[in-house]
Amino acid sequence: MEANFLRITCQRIFKSKKFLWLCVYILILPCIVLRMNDWAVDSNIWNGVFFIFGNRYIYLLLIVPVFLIFLFDLANEGNLRYCAGRLLKKVSIVKVHIKAMILHCLFLTIYVFAVVILEAVYILGGTFNWSEETKWRHDPYTLFSLDLSPIIVISLFAIKFFMTLIFLGSFYLYWQSKTKRQYSSLGMSIILFLLLFNAIVNFYNIPFLNMLDFSFVSIYYLDPHVNSIVLYAIMSHIPLTILSIGLLIFSLYLSKGVNF
Repeated sequence: MEANFLRITCQRIFKSKKFLWLCVYILILPCIVLRMNDWAVDSNIWNGVFFIFGNRYIYLLLIVPVFLIFLFDLANEGNLRYCAGRLLKKVSIVKVHIKAMILHCLFLTIYVFAVVILEAVYILGGTFNWSEETKWRHDPYTLFSLDLSPIIVISLFAIKFFMTLIFLGSFYLYWQSKTKRQYSSLGMSIILFLLLFNAIVNFYNIPFLNMLDFSFVSIYYLDPHVNSIVLYAIMSHIPLTILSIGLLIFSLYLSKGVNF
C-alpha cells in the first residue's frame, strides 16, 4: 500500500502540467542569463556555469519557484491524501512524502545541472579545462584553486545543491507536522525568507549560522593541498545532514497529531 501511494504521488506530481511548466522555466532561465551576459573572448563553459551557480540571486531563482511549489503541492495534496489516510497510518503517509521529496531533490539536482552545463557548452563551447580568463584570475566566479579540476568543483556544487534542497524539504515536512498543517503558507514564507537572507547576507563567517549557508562560498576557500576532497565533501555537510535527519525524525514522530 505504501509503495503504491508513493508511485501515485510521484506520477501525480511529475505528470502534472505545473511540473512541466516548471521544467520549461529551468530550461529558459539559464539560457537567457547566458545569452545576455557579455563574455570575454577567452571565456568557456565553466565561466558560464559558475556564473549561474555562483551568483546568489540567479541561484535563488533556480530554487524558489520550482522546489517550493513542489513542496507545497506535496505536503498539501488534498483529496488524494485524504483517501490514503483512511488506508494508511499517518506516519506511513509522511514516510511517502519524505521518499517523494528525496526523489524530487535528486531529479531536480540532475536536471538543473545538466541543463546549465549543456546550455553553457552550446553557447560558450565545451572543454574539461579552465579558461584563460580563469587562469589569469579575471573571473570572480571561478576563483577556485587551479589545482582543482572543473569536474571536481562542479561535483561539489551539485552535492551542496542537493543537500540544500534536502534541508528545505525536511524543514517544511517538519513544519507541517509541528503545526498540524494549519500554517502551510507561513512555513513557505519562512523558507523563502531564509533563501532571501542567504542571497543578501554571507552566512559563511557567522558562527552557528554558517551551517545554514546555502551558497558555495566554502568551496572557493578549499585548499586541495591540505584537505582531502572526499573528506571535505563529507565533513562540510555533516551539520546540515544531521539537522535534516533530525527534522525528518521529528516530522514522523509528530505526524500522529496531524489531520490528513
